[in-house]
Amino acid sequence: YAAVAAAHASAPGAAVAEGCVGAGTGAVVGALKGGVGTASTVLDSGITVAALVVANAAGSVTDPETGVLYGELFRGGRVEYPAPEVHEAAGRRLAEVAARNAPPPLNTTLAVVATDAGLSKAQAQKLAGTAHDGIARAVRPVHLLSDGDTVFALATGVRPLDAGQPLALNEVLAAGADVVTRAIVRAVRAAEPVDGPGGAWPSYGGLYGGPDGREV
Repeated sequence: YAAVAAAHASAPGAAVAEGCVGAGTGAVVGALKGGVGTASTVLDSGITVAALVVANAAGSVTDPETGVLYGELFRGGRVEYPAPEVHEAAGRRLAEVAARNAPPPLNTTLAVVATDAGLSKAQAQKLAGTAHDGIARAVRPVHLLSDGDTVFALATGVRPLDAGQPLALNEVLAAGADVVTRAIVRAVRAAEPVDGPGGAWPSYGGLYGGPDGREV
């Protein structure tokens, strides 16, 4: 209730806290610290599609061969790969962490995909289902028996879909998956390392550098 009240009191368009806040406080992804991340896009139609994600998965968000975030491979443009020596050092650190920490027994990546498009209940359900592909692009392996991954979708109905285009929903569906992937990357980049009773969980930024929560 307090979280809803705080959100209601914030100014429209205000920045959303990311990283180790709220449900992201105890989130982990593989051997790394997880957290909260957000992303949004405005389609050519003027429709906005946005996502808020709590990245908390049993699978990994990094390519074991290069250290690059899986999600960044889908953003388009040139991908900046970590230097080999940086990746080697990160690998040693992660191996130490994996040997010391007990793996979390259960993980759940949570996401809310919101749009100002006018959607029916069936269309919103389709959006929620398609948005799961955004998790699959950023986390491997994904949707395991120990994962309770859930995506919710909501629509304000301010901008009706083009009635003359039977497939107008498609661009909203595609955008929903895209913003979920971007939000997971932002969550991981914004997370800070934690060392406490629950274990020592390094952050991606601490291992590989780069600005926390940079735009993806």
